[in-house]
Amino acid sequence: MLSDTHPNALWLAELYRGGAAITADPNLSESERLRRLQEHTGEVMERMSPDFVIHTGGVRLAATGGMEFMRRYTKRRASLADANVEPVEFDQILADDHYGIVHGTFRTTRGDWTWTRVGMGAWRFEDGVAVEHWELSDGPTWDEFFISGDPASFTGSAREFWTHGG
Repeated sequence: MLSDTHPNALWLAELYRGGAAITADPNLSESERLRRLQEHTGEVMERMSPDFVIHTGGVRLAATGGMEFMRRYTKRRASLADANVEPVEFDQILADDHYGIVHGTFRTTRGDWTWTRVGMGAWRFEDGVAVEHWELSDGPTWDEFFISGDPASFTGSAREFWTHGG
């Protein structure tokens, strides 16, 4: 049964809430914030399988890939936004030995466009290690936001879009 006290739920809570706390801490200098976020990311990655698979958000931009794809995807996604998928609030974080779900409000900005939405992340675990993740959001708006941030005209596949330049 999914619960908020399962070890996988606690890991998900630290992944999301821990990163959000670092990002929002007004007492940190920018260099200290970056250092702590890199440290946090390193700790999170320790519980992710080297064979990890991500299923990105979007409709036209929906893509699936492994760990190297995820690294390029997150770098590219960040380059297309001023503030990239910031957690605002979490309603529930639940998990069991096999699955986890995160339900919350997220914000992404670029220039004057602030896109705040309720979204979800679904996770799959094997032996306490994260092996798969699905980003669940308003797909058409996801596509519109990220495609409109690309200075080039996009004509390729979703995978080509996310790995372009990285």
